[in-house]
Amino acid sequence: MNALQLIKSLADESRLQILALLKQQAYCVEDLAEQLSLAESTVSAHLKKLQAAGLVYCIKKQYYNVYHLKPEALQKSLDELIPEPNLQRKDARSLLREKVLKAYFKEGRCIRLPVQNKKRWIVYQEVIKLFEANREYPEKILNELICTIHEDYCLIRRELVEEGVLQRKDGIYRLVDRYWEKPGFYQKIWLLDN
Repeated sequence: MNALQLIKSLADESRLQILALLKQQAYCVEDLAEQLSLAESTVSAHLKKLQAAGLVYCIKKQYYNVYHLKPEALQKSLDELIPEPNLQRKDARSLLREKVLKAYFKEGRCIRLPVQNKKRWIVYQEVIKLFEANREYPEKILNELICTIHEDYCLIRRELVEEGVLQRKDGIYRLVDRYWEKPGFYQKIWLLDN
């Protein structure tokens, strides 16, 4: 049972009146409409909401749907309805990462590089995921790979080299093994600010 759906279904005077009547006995839509001086269509709409919330059920008898109260649904305490708090709250880094990916990425590509350093490092982490350990990348191949994330491959390539993430020798690039053990500028800011 969805607690929110249940509480919303109880937040209407007509639905509460329907429940009060069903508490006494089962009713069909027509009889409820007559008792409450409401249109049958209005009563039907209310009953659908109450049924979706798990408060009532219906049994077909000849031409009529007869509605019954589920008394056990109304006997739940607030403790049973209120969900346990999610103790696995996301840390500040995870929240910032989600925010940056939502704000700066569209369909897997970075639409603009963030100015703020820690946000830019998140973009660079997405680029780093593309690199394989112990693989050599000629500059042209590396540029094409970076372009799958952002068009300014020159800036990103240069900053990843300066950051100590990429190593360059004779036009060939490699991912530095365990680069995070000697953090560069962006990584240090990332570690300090979070």
